[in-house]
Amino acid sequence: MNQMKIRLFAAAPLALALIGGIVSAQQPLKASPSQNMVVIVDGKQIDFGTNGVRVMGGRTFVPFRPLFEYMGAEVEYDVVLKRVTATKDNNEVQLTIGERIARKNGAEIMMEAPPQIFNSTTYVPLRFVAESLDAKVDYDGKAGVITITTGQ
Repeated sequence: MNQMKIRLFAAAPLALALIGGIVSAQQPLKASPSQNMVVIVDGKQIDFGTNGVRVMGGRTFVPFRPLFEYMGAEVEYDVVLKRVTATKDNNEVQLTIGERIARKNGAEIMMEAPPQIFNSTTYVPLRFVAESLDAKVDYDGKAGVITITTGQ
């Protein structure tokens, strides 16, 4: 009986570590504000106000409305469905908060990272959104500049 207790006590830390790893793996990544990152669309720097750019898991996230509007898209936000819809030219892109599946003109596309809410502001993955509206994205890591060219 004493050997069984010793084995249980020895196994307990391992079990707790595994459970902790599973719980932490399910929690969303933390996004850190990036004060130095600049986003330029067709030669104009986007003003994100006090919200700014955030980096999460190596991906750049920005508040959705300024990005879409600088790119010339019409924007809608459905509070109930937590869905962002952007329309530009013949493209409609829909993203839902927390979901990795986006829709472009009705077709499902898997994103590497889902839209998130930080400080009551909806953030979207910049590269995915820009490219889904047929824009070109260039990143200069040394300068901290992301340049988006829409072709307009």
